[in-house]
Amino acid sequence: MIDSTRPSLLVRIKDRSDTNAWQEFFDLYSPLLYGYAIERGLGHDDAEDIRASCYETIVKKISEFDYEADNSGFRAWLRTMVNRRVIDFFRKKKMQVADSSDLRALPDDNESIDELWDRNWRLHHLRYCVAQVGKRVQPQSFEVFRLLTEQDLSVNEVCLQMEMNADQVYKIKSRFLELIRQEMAIFDLET
Repeated sequence: MIDSTRPSLLVRIKDRSDTNAWQEFFDLYSPLLYGYAIERGLGHDDAEDIRASCYETIVKKISEFDYEADNSGFRAWLRTMVNRRVIDFFRKKKMQVADSSDLRALPDDNESIDELWDRNWRLHHLRYCVAQVGKRVQPQSFEVFRLLTEQDLSVNEVCLQMEMNADQVYKIKSRFLELIRQEMAIFDLET
């Protein structure tokens, strides 16, 4: 499996004073860590705590992480870190309340932890790439794409709302998708 973290970003965050690198890293991985904790059954505050704990560890340990030497890659390291924190959270919770409704309310494990992590990894990278492309295109183009994807409007509905013809909408969608593919290629992710 390809580790889709840009090695250059991991090198840059080893410098704790590189605020731009840390902001880019936070923008990319913060939603992933939080969303993964939520999908594992944690509430908002607990998911925030998990995310904060992971970041604390990353800040402390990233200087020791060798992208080239670690065959499992950053993706696996991060997955292991967040999984351990979630497991520890439920262990502590189970010790506090033996018959907890929170534990019974956990999502059904039809999907393995690895599959859940991989799905979240890809989804959050995709969202990040869409946001990055959205910053580079005209606001009207981003709105067309947003209406098609987030609002799930038909091309005809978008045409009416944006006062465009179908050819314009299809061209914008095609161009936007191509830019997303290019952005995702940076992470070695397939579209």
